[in-house]
Amino acid sequence: MTQLVVTGLHKAFGDHPVLTGVDLDVPAGSLTAILGPSGSGKTTLLRVLAGFERADAGTVTIGRSVVDGPDVHLAPERRRIGYVPQEGSLFPHLTVADNVGFGLPARQRRKAAAPLLAAVGLADLGKRYPHQLSGGQQQRVALARALAIRPHIVLLDEPFASLDAHLRASVRQDVQGLLARSGITGILVTHDQDEALSTADRVAVLRDGRIAQCDAPQDLYDRPADADIARFIGEANLIEGTLDSDTVDTILGRLKIEPACLASPAPGPDSPSFARSGPATVLIRPEQLEVLAAETPLRPLAGDRRAATPQELAGRVVAYGYHGHDAVIHVRPEHDRDAPTIIVRTLGGRQLPPGSPVTLRARGPVLAWPHA
Repeated sequence: MTQLVVTGLHKAFGDHPVLTGVDLDVPAGSLTAILGPSGSGKTTLLRVLAGFERADAGTVTIGRSVVDGPDVHLAPERRRIGYVPQEGSLFPHLTVADNVGFGLPARQRRKAAAPLLAAVGLADLGKRYPHQLSGGQQQRVALARALAIRPHIVLLDEPFASLDAHLRASVRQDVQGLLARSGITGILVTHDQDEALSTADRVAVLRDGRIAQCDAPQDLYDRPADADIARFIGEANLIEGTLDSDTVDTILGRLKIEPACLASPAPGPDSPSFARSGPATVLIRPEQLEVLAAETPLRPLAGDRRAATPQELAGRVVAYGYHGHDAVIHVRPEHDRDAPTIIVRTLGGRQLPPGSPVTLRARGPVLAWPHA
C-alpha cells in the first residue's frame, strides 16, 4: 500500500491558472474522490499526478519518493501509476487480452492477461475485440490494463460517465471492490456527487484551484465547511436566521445548532455552528423536514422546548417530483414572500399536486454560519 501526498501544487496554462495551491493527503489503500464542477481542474490534477504534465510549483510524493517538485520530474512510466481515462481508450485493432498486456514486456503479456481478466469478470472474453464489448465491459478492460503494471496508485478520470445509470452503479461497485481487495490506493475524479459519496472513503472538493474540504463522505455531507459546499454536496435549504447561544431563530422556529465541526479542534468565528449572537445562514437538508397536512393540529415535540422550539410553517406546494424511492417537494412559505422556496424530501406518502396547502416542521440540529 502506498500513500500519496500533494503539497502546494500549482499549475497554469499560459496566463490561465488552474491549480492554485492544492494540498491533499491520500491514505495508503484508500479510495479518494476528487469532486468538482466541469472546468475546476480535476483532470489537470490527475495529469500532474500521472506525470503527463509538470507542476509549476509544489510537490507530489508517492510513498517516500518525491516524483514532482523543484528540480524533480519522474517520467510517467517510472511512477507505477495506472491511469483509467473516461472512455477507456482501448486499442480497436488489438484483442482484449492484448489490450490488457500492452504495457508489459512481450513475454509477459499473455500470461498476465488471463488472471486480470478473471479478476474483472471477463475471463472468457480475451479473444474478443473492443467493438464486441459493452461499455461496461470496456471499462473493466481498461481497469485490468491499468492493474497489469502492478501499480502503487490507480487514477480514474470519470470512468463511469459514459455508462447508463444502472450499468454505472454496478461497474463502480465492481471497481470499488477490486481496488479494496488489491489494496491499491485509488483516486477517482468525478462531478457526480452521488458517485463520490457512495463510492469513496474520502471526498475532496476542488474549488478555485484548491481543495476546499476533504472529509469522509458523511462528514462532508453533514458538516460542510461553508454554505457553497453545502449547496454543491446535495440539495440544501439555506435560510436566514439569528444566532442566540446554541440555538438559531428561523422561519421554522428556534432550532438547536450542531456542535462545532469535529474536524476543527479549535473552531474559530468562521467555523460552522460557532455559537454567537447575530445573523447567520442556516443549513437544513431536505430530509430534515417533515410534511404535514395543512389541517394537522400543532403537536408538542419531545425534548427540551426551553432551548429549541421548532414550529410549523404553512406553505403551498409549487412542484412535486416522484422518484419511486422518494419524492421531492418544493414548498413556497405562505406568509413570507421574501423567503426562499423550501425543498423537502420524503419517503412514500400521497402525491401533493401544485397548490396543495401543507405545513412543514424541521428536525434539528442544524448547521449555521455567522455572517461576517
